[in-house]
Amino acid sequence: MTNLRRKSSLKRTQQRMAVLFILPALAVYALFVLYPLAMSLWGSFFIWKGLRMVEFAGLSNFSRLFVFPSGARLYGALWHNTAWFFGIMVFQNGIGLLFAWLLFLRDKGAAFFQSVFFFPAVLSPVIVGALWRLLLAPGGVAEWALNGLGLHQGSLTVLGNSHTALGMLIAVDAWNWMGLPVLIYTAGLRQISGQIFEAAKLDGAGNARMLLSIALPLLMPAIGTLTTLSFINTFNQFDIVYVMQGVQGNPSYSTDTLVTYFYRLAFGAEGAVGITDIGLALALGTMLFLILSIGTLMMLRFFDRRTVQL
Repeated sequence: MTNLRRKSSLKRTQQRMAVLFILPALAVYALFVLYPLAMSLWGSFFIWKGLRMVEFAGLSNFSRLFVFPSGARLYGALWHNTAWFFGIMVFQNGIGLLFAWLLFLRDKGAAFFQSVFFFPAVLSPVIVGALWRLLLAPGGVAEWALNGLGLHQGSLTVLGNSHTALGMLIAVDAWNWMGLPVLIYTAGLRQISGQIFEAAKLDGAGNARMLLSIALPLLMPAIGTLTTLSFINTFNQFDIVYVMQGVQGNPSYSTDTLVTYFYRLAFGAEGAVGITDIGLALALGTMLFLILSIGTLMMLRFFDRRTVQL
């Protein structure tokens, strides 16, 4: 009986000590994460004058998001973010998987090519955007090279064309982060037992069959991680758009995203210069937070259910 009491007392002491160790981290998290989120949500229910909340407006800021003149900007930006996500899934994560598979099969020199693929990822997206803006500008290196190879004639206006500008920005973003999926997929493939691939080869499976039937199911945790990170990154996309196309998402808002639209609403670049609508901006920020939170939870649950245990 005495021993049981001592164990119970020791357990309670350990639990108190654990709480004491966690409290500083919880306090920092509450101060820098929970408090700004709560204030953002609270502020979205008010009409603002400058940086002051002047009148409680209920849900009117949220309803104004979806009607003229905000509705067209919101739906356009949401579509661009969605297209950006699927473009990254195909051109960055899809092609990255193929590169990782080829490096895994070759093995010799894989570390060197991994470094080559990962090199752009060490550069800031701001630097990458500025670099590609110079390369793709009329009279730039890309125009000179394409004209020299006979693949294009005249001035190159891909960034000034509303039909091609968004695709070019997605391609630049994919180029910037191509090394990340190559690195993660290669590490995932090396965790798979070599005996599984040897057995598949003895059964007559080719490289394509091994990739689709063995590697892909076993890489589900890596695929889930990259898909979730890509979703969060693409729906927070700002720097490349800002550097290459300006805060208006030029030309004609064809590269506008939810975060650049938020920036214009919060800092006064929407409509007349200097006019801000912080209430509407906070409502948009709250909506974006809900999209990211719900989407991330759904993706984590989806990929967790499809993880193969050996």
